[in-house]
Amino acid sequence: MNCDFTSIAPGKHGCARRLALGFAVLLGAGACDAGQSRFEQTNADSVEPLFIVGQDLDAIRGYVASGCCVEPDGTTAYVDFYNVLAESGDFGGLGIDAGGTPLQLEADWGAGPVNAYKTAAEFNASYLAIGLSITENEHPGGLDQIVAGERDAEIRQLAVFAQDVQATVLLRIGYEFDGAWNLGYENAPRFKAAYRRIVDGIRAEGAANVRFVWQGAASTTDTVLDDGRRDDILDWYPGGEYVDWLGFSWFMHPEAQAEVDLDFDVPTPRQLAGEILALARRLDKPVLIAEAAPQGFDLRDRTTAHHSPVWDGPAGTGTRPVSDEEIWWRWYQPMFDFIADNDDVIEGLAYINARWEDQDMWDAPYESGYWGDSRIETNGAIASRFNSAIRSWRGR
Repeated sequence: MNCDFTSIAPGKHGCARRLALGFAVLLGAGACDAGQSRFEQTNADSVEPLFIVGQDLDAIRGYVASGCCVEPDGTTAYVDFYNVLAESGDFGGLGIDAGGTPLQLEADWGAGPVNAYKTAAEFNASYLAIGLSITENEHPGGLDQIVAGERDAEIRQLAVFAQDVQATVLLRIGYEFDGAWNLGYENAPRFKAAYRRIVDGIRAEGAANVRFVWQGAASTTDTVLDDGRRDDILDWYPGGEYVDWLGFSWFMHPEAQAEVDLDFDVPTPRQLAGEILALARRLDKPVLIAEAAPQGFDLRDRTTAHHSPVWDGPAGTGTRPVSDEEIWWRWYQPMFDFIADNDDVIEGLAYINARWEDQDMWDAPYESGYWGDSRIETNGAIASRFNSAIRSWRGR
């Protein structure tokens, strides 16, 4: 697909250099050693959930430096798999060169500064969540190359990186596998084969501190882009031995419905996320809300606007003022209620704390949708409620 308003979700690859970085953060929990996840150390009922914030290095720095809010449990970075050995591709944002030496370079592809190694080291993270893109948007034939073993050197580089960072790595391989914006993933058997080869390769290198996350988009707008066709997420499932965590993205109210005329019914975010939650219960695996932000709201200016022409109107139009109370009850409280309703399996929340307007990928004319400003530190009333909700969820 082309890079117009239909590319509406963060963490996606679009055209040219559009490595979208839907960053989340897992800062310094310190409760577990780097080789063992908290879910593995104890049963689900006694795990203190992971709080994740992001989306790029500047966003993380702003959140932490503000002192506004609950300290997160780790850090997250996004990496372009195909470029991790390529200087011309900024080493894929991995933060080490081909020889494994840490870099000061902070790559910026239009969504903020990127360096996965710094993202772990700078915040003294006990966990590092990595969104690993293997899409073919800018790398045609890439999945075939992975499956054929032609990218095994890149897999080994990921293992070198993981073994060098002082953190448990939550690796989201091919995140949002069911999103229409991720070219190549529509071939589910090939996606599964590539996913498995990456897992097998990292394990063969002895990187015992890596946990593998299988993340769907659970996107209502993906159904719109697919003209009403519903995906069966099991088509992409690589098998229980290859998955430690399940995940999904969360950007709307759980009962959101399209406000434009459609010729078909669209499932709600609650229904789509529910499919992944049901699978997680069946498989007895924890769930990470791997990307979450109140799309269309500006916390600083206290406004809201249309997301996308395929959903509610031309992106960025229809701007109107909203109160802190309305913002909270239209997005935050419903999300925390949803988490509470599913606290038997939801063990992590990744909040995107970004001023999207400052980044080339997300600013006007909003080809990738209108996202607004989701920085908690810019709104004291939201921050206060957010802190209380996070502490309550984590039992603090």
